[in-house]
Amino acid sequence: MELMKKYSSFIGGKFVDDSGENVRQDRNPSDGSVLAEIRYADTKVLDLAVDTAGEAYRTWGKTQRIYRAGVLNRMADIMEENKDYLASIEAMDVGKPIGEAKLQMELCVSEYRYFAAAILSQDDTLVTHDNGSLSAVLREPLGVVGLILPWNAPAMLLSWKAAPALAAGNCVIVKPASAAPLVILELARLWAEAIPAGVFNVLLAAGEGTGEAMLDHKGIDKFSFTGSTAVGKHVGEVTGRNIVPCTLELGGKSANIVFEDAQLERALQYAMLAILSTQGEVCVGGSRLLLQESIYDKFLDMLVKKFESLKVGDPTDPSSQIGPMIDEKQMNRVLEYIRIGQEEGARLMCGGTRVMSEGRDRGYFIAPTIFADVDNDMRIAREEIFGPVLCVLKFRDEEDAVRIANNSEYGLGAGVWTKNLSRAFRVGRALEAGTVWVNDYLTSTPGNPFGGYKKSGIGREIHKMALDNYSNIKNLCMCPDEDVPEFF
Repeated sequence: MELMKKYSSFIGGKFVDDSGENVRQDRNPSDGSVLAEIRYADTKVLDLAVDTAGEAYRTWGKTQRIYRAGVLNRMADIMEENKDYLASIEAMDVGKPIGEAKLQMELCVSEYRYFAAAILSQDDTLVTHDNGSLSAVLREPLGVVGLILPWNAPAMLLSWKAAPALAAGNCVIVKPASAAPLVILELARLWAEAIPAGVFNVLLAAGEGTGEAMLDHKGIDKFSFTGSTAVGKHVGEVTGRNIVPCTLELGGKSANIVFEDAQLERALQYAMLAILSTQGEVCVGGSRLLLQESIYDKFLDMLVKKFESLKVGDPTDPSSQIGPMIDEKQMNRVLEYIRIGQEEGARLMCGGTRVMSEGRDRGYFIAPTIFADVDNDMRIAREEIFGPVLCVLKFRDEEDAVRIANNSEYGLGAGVWTKNLSRAFRVGRALEAGTVWVNDYLTSTPGNPFGGYKKSGIGREIHKMALDNYSNIKNLCMCPDEDVPEFF
């Protein structure tokens, strides 16, 4: 299978030819080459997508759970059969190293299978009362759901949203990020044989035009958004004004805390994974590394040597460990933060520059970067950089570590590294974060609820509780009509 030359919105089981006049080129961030031509939708196509999804919902919303579970399992089968192909697309379009892309495709497969099982095991509640009445708690689908995706992990984040939404009986309209839409479009093409027409739709919409109109569309009954806190705030404002439920998974500035008794070699590997996965373009990345005073210099020296040994290069090459930023704008944003860090007085230990060698002068590569002696009040420690930039801070004891970690407007994730189980429990409970990993980082298998505290979002994903986010909860109260009460 090969990429198509041109793509348009996918509605009602097919690509829509007449989908607007806004045509852009989707480019490979490694070398600037054109991957495909993308035709973005106008509001007429948005209306078509909503009408098509609404019509399909009339049937899909009434299907039996076992049928929907079968569809999700078939979607998983198709992904599994094509995982290498899909991984190669994401590597080219996002800049994600191919090994990482393959692993994420496997996680996607698990997500659809997990929610296929979850919907089959979900029982409605029936309670009998002393007066002979019955109370049934029922879960019913919402209708048409808008799924708004970022560009850093499109296939995986689609699975987090589409799997529970479809399992619950909703039809979806997916708006992929304009910077990396290809894997979503290819999934739509592959899934056409498995999903009834109109149940799964892809709307190619720029945020400032049709994307904004999508947010305000009266025919969409729920939104789920992953992206920056700034954009998430706007999404929440619009949906709140329309009284439309919305799940928000937003930014982070997560603290990864290494105590002196930790297994340092393991902590080192995961500290690198935490910040360098997808070149640091990860909302839950461990971008603040907190090291206890007694191991600060030793661990920092180990880390710098590892960072300097990494291969920056073509993400489709299995030997490459660091790929490019998604585009020139993001590259320049990260380089600007590196400049700010130096001006703030942080010590640049390695990296900090664009990588231009080996024929990559057209790519958006940045060398893995470490700042030491970072103060938590610095901008580089408080603002989400979204690149391969690690800020290393020093702490004295448990209380100091928790104080520094929680002194942030974000609360998406955190890591704790220690052999002391009691300390792990105390610190884990004290941290203000939606996920706290102990002697681990970035594990996100189905069944582990994911979401944030504070400005990192609203709601949880990956766990079966997400089904409630895509359902109306109805209490059906039934009472025998033999007796006639006298109220008045």
